[in-house]
Amino acid sequence: MRIVLAEDLELTLGGRELLRGVSLELRHGDRLALVGANGAGKTSLLRLLAGELEPTAGRIQRAEGVHLELLPQDPQYGPNDTVESVLKRGFARIQAMEAELAWLEAHLADPGVYQRWEALHERYEAIGGYQQRSRYEAVLKGLRLEGREGEKAAVLSGGEARRLALGALLLSGADALLLDEPTNHLDLGMVNWLVNFLQAYGGAVVVVSHDRQFLDQVTERVAWLRRGSLKLYEGNYTAFRRERALQEEQEAREYAGWLKEKERREGILEQAQRWAHSSAKHARRLHSLEARIERHLQEAAKAPEAEEPAVRMRFPLERPATAERVLEGWELQKTLGERRLFYIPHLLVRRGERIAIIGPNGAGKTTLLRVLLGLLPSDHPAGRVRVGPGVRIGYYDQKLSGFDPELTLFETLYRMLGEKAHAALGAWRFPYEAQFKQVKHLSGGERARLALLSLSLQQASLLVLDEPTNHLDLETVEALEQALLAYPGTLLLVSHDLAFLDRLATRTWHLYGGQLADYPGPPSEYLERRQAEGVPGRPERPVSRVEPQNPRPPRAKGRWHLEREKERLEAEIAELEAQIQAVLAKANTPGLHHSEYARIAQEQSQLEAALEQAYSRWAEVVEGLEGS
Repeated sequence: MRIVLAEDLELTLGGRELLRGVSLELRHGDRLALVGANGAGKTSLLRLLAGELEPTAGRIQRAEGVHLELLPQDPQYGPNDTVESVLKRGFARIQAMEAELAWLEAHLADPGVYQRWEALHERYEAIGGYQQRSRYEAVLKGLRLEGREGEKAAVLSGGEARRLALGALLLSGADALLLDEPTNHLDLGMVNWLVNFLQAYGGAVVVVSHDRQFLDQVTERVAWLRRGSLKLYEGNYTAFRRERALQEEQEAREYAGWLKEKERREGILEQAQRWAHSSAKHARRLHSLEARIERHLQEAAKAPEAEEPAVRMRFPLERPATAERVLEGWELQKTLGERRLFYIPHLLVRRGERIAIIGPNGAGKTTLLRVLLGLLPSDHPAGRVRVGPGVRIGYYDQKLSGFDPELTLFETLYRMLGEKAHAALGAWRFPYEAQFKQVKHLSGGERARLALLSLSLQQASLLVLDEPTNHLDLETVEALEQALLAYPGTLLLVSHDLAFLDRLATRTWHLYGGQLADYPGPPSEYLERRQAEGVPGRPERPVSRVEPQNPRPPRAKGRWHLEREKERLEAEIAELEAQIQAVLAKANTPGLHHSEYARIAQEQSQLEAALEQAYSRWAEVVEGLEGS
């Protein structure tokens, strides 16, 4: 079913032409990645589709009754909004559809009513109408908002407010979810949950993201927005990059061949021109050659389009530190309220190591970095940190602090580089006119590039990067990745971008529940090994274990009882899955009376609710077994 059709869209904002001749169709089940450089117009296109902007020219047709929901960049909540009320806003839309379905079912005898019921029922199923209650519970757990339903939304932190907005969008009952950087402020566990949610969602999904692995997992087509035009590619982001590389190579070959043939023909023509006056025969040959070269010029191969200027990113290090022990800490401990974030008796970072720090939001990754850097003290009286001799530290703070918001970009860089400021800003993709914007008016991507540019000037032998890919477009993430691969110093990296970490890290620290696991390999390898060993929630090889301040009471059930319950639940889950398949097969029976569809859909909903409940209890039992 078609949701929206955009035809020949043009958009001009602030005197700048963002879109020209853009056309796009979205149908239920579509999975689209929208990619392009920062400033290409991706967010503006999403706002056009959602109806928040009107095009300068062209038209957008939305099917009757459909709703598209756009993830806000900076969600705002009223003083009476709670976590629960925000999440349940979409319930009214679902309930209205249920009421209309009920009315239509009561009038199926009327001509044409069944077609309306069938179309509405298809939409209702696609957006998860039958699973709305179970999805509400899943969103609470998946985005870690469970138990906070009564909290005021207006007092949430920026990251929590953004997660709440994402949860509300997922439960909005929308026919198309327009996701603008949905993985910002999500940890790896939340990202994995979101992937599973979107894969099961029946409506359309359009995603703008700098996380390449996330795009590969949730999208099946790519829309490339470049210089105002949109071009579609089949396959995920990796397939798109591969196809683009092949296209560019083919275009370059064809153009080089055309140029070579042009030069050959021009050489022959030049010789013929010298001989043309000697005889009528040579004159006639000259006319023939001129006609041929004219045809060749008219059939010119398309010259390869110049790519957008990439950020020329480098982190030079003229004098690498010679100290083998770059950073070392003893008795590192931090407590948040009554909860101990971590206690680590000893940590050592050696020269040349590239360490990824992963863990759920709130586990203390940024706090650990700040303790290691001496920006926060250890709560342990014997806590101390030692930096190796000659080691110079460069720190990328995800809050992007340290800049005077009143200064312009140029003034900021002039203080660092003098007359070289313009050239440096240009190399980092700041156009000349943008160099006179005040720091406080920079976009998220511009602020991130400014912070990285400043970092590149520090000659640091240890780079500590806390979420460096947030706010960057894919091209800039890849440029940062290449620059860090070439960097000869030591790296400490915090990021939720697993593809980014896997390319760069040779060692993984997993901070989870007060423990720190230390693994001699990249994060994906570590996570796969944990999963293979059947310990999804517990890190291996703990460097330290925090003992709870208040010991838990003895478990109500012993291990033997939990094992038997686990076996029973697995059998129940298998049976429920088989019943759901049987119901789906029944729905495909030829000649089935239309009155049966509603009953079958209701039966499917009840079975899926039971399956969700069984899965939830199974997860609790597995967690109990792991802790016993």
